[in-house]
Amino acid sequence: MPKRILAVDDETDVLLIVKTALQSEGFEVETANSGQEALPLAQENPPDLILLDVMMPGMSGFDVLRELKSHDATSTIPVIMLTGVSEKSKIAQALSSGTDFYIIKPFDFDELIHKINQALDSAL
Repeated sequence: MPKRILAVDDETDVLLIVKTALQSEGFEVETANSGQEALPLAQENPPDLILLDVMMPGMSGFDVLRELKSHDATSTIPVIMLTGVSEKSKIAQALSSGTDFYIIKPFDFDELIHKINQALDSAL
């Protein structure tokens, strides 16, 4: 059974690239353009892993992460922040808030796959 990944980013071109690349690796991928769209998707049908952008209108990735970690249905889902934000304080905030990995755009596809597999393995 393929692992399900929910990718959340307000940039549709990023979502398309990520979705296409992950599907070619055998993952099932669902996408959301905002935190407001992602939360109900994650709660109704929890994915195996969530890729989450930080800078999004309405709800930041940190807001989404906080919500995910506060609900039983989604609190144990591994989360990888995939973002253009590279400030050390934001990276530290993400890691202390419960994200598994923090990957800065532009990212290396092989690194992304490696981190996804690492996060999925450690979630077992």
